[in-house]
Amino acid sequence: MLRRCLAELIGTFLVVFMAAGAVVADVYLTHTRLADSFGPFGIIIAYGVAVAVAMMIAMPVSGGHLNPAISISAYISRRINGADAAGYIASQLAGAVIAGFLLRGLTPKSSFQFASGGVPGLGQGVSVLRGAGIEVAITFFVVLVFWAVAIDRPGPRALAPLAVGLAIGLGGFAGSAFTGAAMNPARWFGSAVAATHFTDWLVWVAGPLLGALLGSLAYEAIFMAAPTVSPGEGDEEEEDEDDEDEESGAGLLAATAPPVWAGPTSPPAPKPASPPAAQPASPPAPKRAAPPVPPITPAEPPVPAPEPAEDTSSD
Repeated sequence: MLRRCLAELIGTFLVVFMAAGAVVADVYLTHTRLADSFGPFGIIIAYGVAVAVAMMIAMPVSGGHLNPAISISAYISRRINGADAAGYIASQLAGAVIAGFLLRGLTPKSSFQFASGGVPGLGQGVSVLRGAGIEVAITFFVVLVFWAVAIDRPGPRALAPLAVGLAIGLGGFAGSAFTGAAMNPARWFGSAVAATHFTDWLVWVAGPLLGALLGSLAYEAIFMAAPTVSPGEGDEEEEDEDDEDEESGAGLLAATAPPVWAGPTSPPAPKPASPPAAQPASPPAPKRAAPPVPPITPAEPPVPAPEPAEDTSSD
């Protein structure tokens, strides 16, 4: 949990510092005329690239929300639990405030004050209600993309940072002239706290929150292909799969095991096996008589050879 919160803090810090810093830098270049300012186009590109890079860093650890509106939508959609959602939101807001004050301390005071610390603002003739509606629409689009590539299982997770960064850029092109295109309450909050500028705050708080909620619910209801888990819940999924394997194995054993009598009385007697079909008897083979055994007689002692007769002719 601590690692995930730190990842969200660092990632949101990078997003707010780069996006708000681009606004302050553009004002500085305009006032000093040391170089041509990059204008709204450069600010939008900086915001989108910052989101893409920060997601690459944080996504393997925390999922790369970097936006309280996304974390709240993930909680309502039951993608994360309440403790994770609260930790994510607190970390995101803390990272945004740190970025705002660091930017205030590092940039020229005149440029920071003129740009109000990079706080988004309403364009001329844009009311609070219309501005909030624009934030709802562009945040709805960003969250649809986030759910498709970072939440839904078949989504191309490797391309998620790039896809979300491009969605931020497109939303910026559509809404930056009217509301500044925050699409993220933390993007507004960090700069507003550092610059103490809270005018029309409802536009950049209620608008992104409502747009993210509608975007997540729409994707869940229409496009979601399969139930998924957010980062940090992979171990629980593996445990569930192991439990299912054990249950299926137990069911297979139960199906192949011999039936067990569970009645209140003695088990039924087994059915007598039917005798095998009678086959015609073959005639018995004739018995062969054993050969007679010769009687055993004692061996006779050997007969001594006769001694030769003595010669008596000389007498």
